[in-house]
Amino acid sequence: MTALTACGGDTPSTADGDRPSAKPSASSPPDSPSMSTGPGKNATDQPTRPTIPPARKPALHVKANYTYKVRIIAARTVVDLPADPPPAGTKAMTLLLRVEADPPNRSIQAPVAQELAINYPRLKTDDPNLNGGMLEDGTDHMTEDQFLFSGSTDGVPMFGTLRANTVYYRWVWQFVPEKADLTGATLCKNLSEDDCIPIGAIEDTF
Repeated sequence: MTALTACGGDTPSTADGDRPSAKPSASSPPDSPSMSTGPGKNATDQPTRPTIPPARKPALHVKANYTYKVRIIAARTVVDLPADPPPAGTKAMTLLLRVEADPPNRSIQAPVAQELAINYPRLKTDDPNLNGGMLEDGTDHMTEDQFLFSGSTDGVPMFGTLRANTVYYRWVWQFVPEKADLTGATLCKNLSEDDCIPIGAIEDTF
């Protein structure tokens, strides 16, 4: 069984206490071990705080009803996604995203995953029957502390409000054929082949 775990980095902040959606934990979606650090080597040692790796560049600037920017932190393919199992013969291409309002001093409505899409050069030939060119779904939006420590219980769900001057994190995914060649994959604004950013290295975890 493959697990997606949290990875961490921007300054902590808080989010609205919106009712969470029935999605997998954002800190370790969809089904992974606890984020606890375990005891130190002796009684005086302190546990090490987990961190989120730096986001990749560049950022994707999305202009919709609300404007925001997205940067990719990690990319993985999995076949075990309990909240949204990939159909037979497919796998889930998952991305850990860093999301914030653009400009950052505005609050915005939490973006829906389907505003974005994963594209790759062989998409039209590899993916004729799947929902190619549009993300399937994603976890709630989480602040750094929520992402690392509390899971989806305190996240901002779809149509909730993302606070100004606050960075959020979420996992999103899209189904692709199990043998898809993802070389050159990009994250794009849905229905756009030009408004895209490169995904970069993809970890194959099955």
